[in-house]
Parts: sequence; C-alpha cells; structure tokens
Amino acid sequence: MTDSLLTSILVSGSDAKTFLQGQLSCDVDTIVRGKPQLASLNSAQGRVQAVLTLMERDAGIVLFVVASMAEKTVQRLRKYVLRSKVKIEIPQSSQSTADSLEPGASLLSQLRLGIPHVFPETYESFVAQMLNLDVLGGISFEKGCYTGQEIIARAHFRGAVKRRMFRFAAICSPPVPGTRVLSNNEHAGDVVYAAATDQGCELLAVINLAQAEAKLTLNDSTEPLTRLSLPYSLSESA
Repeated sequence: MTDSLLTSILVSGSDAKTFLQGQLSCDVDTIVRGKPQLASLNSAQGRVQAVLTLMERDAGIVLFVVASMAEKTVQRLRKYVLRSKVKIEIPQSSQSTADSLEPGASLLSQLRLGIPHVFPETYESFVAQMLNLDVLGGISFEKGCYTGQEIIARAHFRGAVKRRMFRFAAICSPPVPGTRVLSNNEHAGDVVYAAATDQGCELLAVINLAQAEAKLTLNDSTEPLTRLSLPYSLSESA
C-alpha cells in the first residue's frame, strides 16, 4: 500500500460534539481528552464510509483517516451540517499518526493491532461489525441515533453478523483493498487492506464465518493464506 499515513480533519465550533454525536458510531460525549477513540462514519444503510480515530484538542475534535479518504470524508460530513455551528476542514499542517497517535504512522503497525481502515475501493463495502469495530470499542449501543444506527444496532441485537475481519499472511505483494478472497473458487471474503513485509505481506480481510476455517486464497493466486492472531478475541462474537 502506498497510502501509509493518516491525515487529520478538524471539526470545530460550538456544536462540534453534538454534530459528530449524530454522525459517528462511538459516543462522542464520553471522549477522554488525550485518548484516541475509534469510530465509523456510515451511510443511512449502515455501510462504513470511513474509519476514524478521534482526538479532542483545544482547537476542536481531530479525526484521523487514511489520506485517500480525507476529501471524501469532509464532503460527506459537510452535507449534514445544515444550521449547526460547525466548521470542517483539513488543516494545512495536517499531521500523520506518527505525530499524534500510537503506534505510529505505519499501516503495518495498525494492521497488526487489527485496526481496520476503509479505502476508496471498499467505500460502503462493510457494516461496522464486519470490521470488528464493536470489539474494538468503536460502536456505542447505548447512545442516541446516528446515521446508519438502525442497521448496525439490528445486526448487533439480532446476532446477524455473518462476516468478521481476520488477519493473514501471504507470500505475494500486498493486494489492493477489495481484492476477493476465495475458498474452492467461491467468494469467501474481501481484503480490507494489506502491507508489505520481508516475507511478502500481511493483510486484514473480512471473511464469511462459515468459511473462516477453510483453505483461503487471494483471487488469481493458488498460494494459501496463513491465518495470524489478532490482539483481541472474537470468541464471543465470531
């Protein structure tokens, strides 16, 4: 992946928190200053349009997102501002995660933590739980309404999540986001994103739970994927 850095978006103004509370999956009112908070920005149909990391600062709420999604995310948020006293912009001094977040700017570091990201190729491809955002604390099921909340809540309370994100290694160059994962030539899932390693690459992919234990390959490849551990458990939800 060439898109290795996260870019910052600043949401400022007296209504910034109230506005974001109605747009993001996390409970913005419970953000602890200096502590990063994961969240998703979703369509009305509950499909993830961006994965964001929030940080509260003196200037407002900073949203970190992969660089290729920054402009699209700003445009999407601005559509819902209406009369709210909110300003949404990409600061000229936009910082990478190396300046502001642990564990740094590397997508490989983020990948190994099992943190998802959405790219143009996977825009609106997944529901938040498919990206394990519920396990990662990026979804509040107690807060009020937000865009996409009905679909995300229904999947949670009805146990309707049939796909989850897993981590794999592959002996190849990093596939682009959205690359199909196959099981016996059948579509089993899709790559979330990948990063190069000395042995090839590592990747996160959303996989159908019914095929999670099967032999999996990338589209147009016969080399099997090797499943790697995540630093959190999916046992209660997968």
